[in-house]
Amino acid sequence: MQAILDEFKSGISRSIIPAIQWGEVVGTLAKRVRAGADISAMTELRNLQLNIIPADADRAERAAALKAAFRLSYMDAFAVELAQTSPNHILITADFDFKPAESHIRIEFLPTKT
Repeated sequence: MQAILDEFKSGISRSIIPAIQWGEVVGTLAKRVRAGADISAMTELRNLQLNIIPADADRAERAAALKAAFRLSYMDAFAVELAQTSPNHILITADFDFKPAESHIRIEFLPTKT
């Protein structure tokens, strides 16, 4: 994961994220900060300057169709929908719930924590 983050920081690659997932990430970090975690993680996240893609009506409809087709959560379907908008997009995740969509988009599964 660090290598991926370093690529974003150096400008070698860029990152986009659906607004739905962005909210989930920020919410998770906010819980950790309230629980006494270091607030620098939130600062680092903001410094990545991710391109946050809004969820408009068309995107929401396509995500709903993907949810049904691949039996994904609605939130995960937004990530799949965004990944399919370009053959250059790679969905990077440690969540194996995305496995059903693997034949439809490019996915790089990160190792899970042991």
